[in-house]
Amino acid sequence: MESRIREISAIRVTIGRAKLARDRKSVMKIFEVLEKCLIPCECMAINIDWLAIVVRKSESGKIDGFIAMLEKELSGTSIEVNGEVRLLYIEQGHFNTRRIGILISSLSIEDIEINMQRYVRCEDRLVIGVSVADVSRSHRIVRGILDADYRI
Repeated sequence: MESRIREISAIRVTIGRAKLARDRKSVMKIFEVLEKCLIPCECMAINIDWLAIVVRKSESGKIDGFIAMLEKELSGTSIEVNGEVRLLYIEQGHFNTRRIGILISSLSIEDIEINMQRYVRCEDRLVIGVSVADVSRSHRIVRGILDADYRI
């Protein structure tokens, strides 16, 4: 079966707080508030002092309510809406660690910043977040690699 690439418009939201990654209760609270606001999270990335989530653009109307509720329930938190990103859903890519590495490094070599990435093994799906400006180049690079059938 041939690989398929879908594009989804999304918004990146970064939640900052000192040593957030080590604060289990705060991370749980963030996801509880997302759930209360009925906002599905497409991807996430975590660093010691921040957690970034990607929300489909179609859900962007709920972000203000999420921010207000989270600021009320989790004081000392900074929240930034970082703008629009595009998620490339690469399905049926016959992924292994090397193939993912080839895709990610090929994009990096071409100066495409990867905002987020997520591999869903059980669905053989790789999700890569890139800027709106880089989406067509990213699509072309990924399609070239998939079409060349780099199975290592």
